[in-house]
Amino acid sequence: MTRTQRIALIGLATIVVVGLALWFRTEVAVPRGAQRPWSDPLVDRDLAAIAADTLRVLVVEHPLTYERFPGGERGAELELLERFARHRKLRLKVLAVAPDSLLPLVQRGAGDVVAALVHHGRFGDALAGTAPWWHAAPVRVRLRPDRAAEVGPGDPDTVHVHAFGPWSTDSVVAPVRRADARTGTALIEAVAVGELPAALVSDLEARHHAEDLPQLAFEPVDGAPVDLVFAVRRNAVRLLDALDGWLALPAEQEARALIIAAYGDRLPRRGPLGATRGRPLTGDSLSPFDALFQEKADLMHWDWELLAAIAFKESRFDTAALSVKGAQGLMQMMPATAESLGVDSMQLVEGQVHAAAIYLAMLDSLWRRSIPEADERLHFVLAAYNAGPGHVRDAQRLAEELGLDSRRWTGHVERAITLLAFPAYYRRPGITAGRCKGSQTFLYVREVLGLHRRFRSAGR
Repeated sequence: MTRTQRIALIGLATIVVVGLALWFRTEVAVPRGAQRPWSDPLVDRDLAAIAADTLRVLVVEHPLTYERFPGGERGAELELLERFARHRKLRLKVLAVAPDSLLPLVQRGAGDVVAALVHHGRFGDALAGTAPWWHAAPVRVRLRPDRAAEVGPGDPDTVHVHAFGPWSTDSVVAPVRRADARTGTALIEAVAVGELPAALVSDLEARHHAEDLPQLAFEPVDGAPVDLVFAVRRNAVRLLDALDGWLALPAEQEARALIIAAYGDRLPRRGPLGATRGRPLTGDSLSPFDALFQEKADLMHWDWELLAAIAFKESRFDTAALSVKGAQGLMQMMPATAESLGVDSMQLVEGQVHAAAIYLAMLDSLWRRSIPEADERLHFVLAAYNAGPGHVRDAQRLAEELGLDSRRWTGHVERAITLLAFPAYYRRPGITAGRCKGSQTFLYVREVLGLHRRFRSAGR
């Protein structure tokens, strides 16, 4: 055997010995069946130490847990734990972290309580769960059938469900289930823009989103409710007892119900989109102002029945109407907007209609180049009349980010504008006009267009 061969053989033997040593060390140190990492507390920190310091609450950003917005923060679980801290006279600090950091951070003592819509058993035996603060039931979310949309809502029997959520198993009736890494809120929003056909979420999340997403239907399904709890270290027995005792107080149970209801108190029953509630058409005219609408229609691109439809939707033809935001008169124009258009006589009906016609013409000019087709452009003009052009521009930017068509309203930008009610969307870079109650604009455009069609078909 040559010297080179001997060196190679010694090297190979060394590699084998080191490999066996590492394998043996691993098998001894972490035998099969051993507990997972972070399964045990690494600190001894209970209520007395917390009282002398700070109650540290670990949260994930979620509209029902903790959410930052301009001017403050909110969240149902945050409000509940703030009440607990006041009850026990504890200083409270909230730490927003990534979902996969919750267990390591609480076991290391960086946090004392986990608040993240934790269902009983989510962390196995690693953490102790409090008594339930609420019981959540499963709800299927899907797009409503839409007579105006070019495509259907997809197969609502294929539901997406959070892979680590309480309904990821077969405990809930669902013909076809797709595991998804996204949480309930993200799944709801994905359904709202047409990315997913349906999702299975908690009724708490469904109720919270129902008012702001009129394009969605929410349907309770068969499945046992699950307990939502706060989670603490297993050795924080005093803290656990204090939380359980506080949760059992009758006054707190009543307050808890009110807090949770403030984040959504019902699931609306919704049929297909497209049916318009209209004004019964009787007599020989649409309104006492038909001649004025006809006179001012020359100032804008569309026919006079559009002015009549807007007036009915805005004020029910009430010339003295005044909104809580200060919009005035028949057409519900803001005085500052009318003044910027050079209209000084908003106290007169003629001035109100004149201002509205000029404003509609101005809005039309904003989108004429990018949306040359007049009927499609009218959707954007009406949306801007209701919400302001800045919010509609933001909705177009958001639609593009979400893979929707920024030049089409129905089924595209109208869905995006509803998401501008949520901080996760109106705080995005490039969104400049802030929060928008987009659900109102979504319905406004459809209702005005429905009235317009009715008024035109009447042949008056």
